[in-house]
Amino acid sequence: MKNLLTYLFLITVFISTESVARENPDLSGKLYFSNQPFSSSNAGNKNSFSSKEFIYGRVELNGTTIKEAFKLKDGVEHPYLQCSIFLFRGEKEIDRQTSMNYFLLKEEEKSSSSLNFDIMSEAEKSTTVYSMMDDFSLGLGFNILPGMIINKELRSDKYTVRIRVYSKTLDAWGKEQPEEKWPFIEDEFVYNFNEDDAGMVIENNKRITSVTRENAFRYDKLPPVFSNPAKLTDPNASAAKITAILKRDLPERIILKWVVEKVSGLQWHIDKDELGLPRYKYFNPEVYVAYKMNGKCYVGSVTLRQPYAGGGTYGPLQVGYTTAGEQHDKGIDCAKVK
Repeated sequence: MKNLLTYLFLITVFISTESVARENPDLSGKLYFSNQPFSSSNAGNKNSFSSKEFIYGRVELNGTTIKEAFKLKDGVEHPYLQCSIFLFRGEKEIDRQTSMNYFLLKEEEKSSSSLNFDIMSEAEKSTTVYSMMDDFSLGLGFNILPGMIINKELRSDKYTVRIRVYSKTLDAWGKEQPEEKWPFIEDEFVYNFNEDDAGMVIENNKRITSVTRENAFRYDKLPPVFSNPAKLTDPNASAAKITAILKRDLPERIILKWVVEKVSGLQWHIDKDELGLPRYKYFNPEVYVAYKMNGKCYVGSVTLRQPYAGGGTYGPLQVGYTTAGEQHDKGIDCAKVK
């Protein structure tokens, strides 16, 4: 994930192209492509790329905002658009990705008439947060185009890549409307792939995933649970025991601070298998942990449990699940862990 890449800058050609394919009377604008990140309007447009280049997109709308044009709803914790990619060799479509293609919108982007987004960025310049899930709980960093290139094991050839940015709209009753009613903007470019560049694409894609998971969501301060934790009264989950277990089971972390969340009801529950036999007893409250690892600070949570030892008894306390298991915990400036 840490390899250096050779970044070949080519001269961008200022050619604007109207959106193509099916009619979209509700959304007027253009989709631009460049081998460098866009910083302002008219930053350039390319319609052909080599596999040594990185690719960035920009939506520019006419007389409306991203929120209005794509009919985005208020009150969504993680607002997003979707990006479908269609891959052609000649006239034949050889692959498409039309699901698990969500990318996060910042609040300020919703009120703008333009939007910059990554298509296949240089990892260290990645700014777009892609996810497989619309709540961004899974598959952070799933970057669509390099994933398609890798999964299809493309051969050296000239391909056409069609990019469609859209949103799935709802009717007055909250039901998803048919696809022909979804607002979208799309265009395409030529992609000249050379198999000699496959290694670069693979390594860069790994770093994109790592960078995205690292930086997608960060805390500005410790979450509220740290200022209003539960009081520990159970000797099986005392402060001394939890401290020792965290240190033993998470040796790669330097634990800076931990608290147990407040919950109502029983503190211990028994998990059983399909035959109704106990597997383990787990501590119902989650333990929230602020920690340092590899010089950086994070906040996540873990669960605690006691494995079933037979005869109605349970073994010693241990860490069961950790939120860092599937992806990075949220980062935080170490100075803000107080």
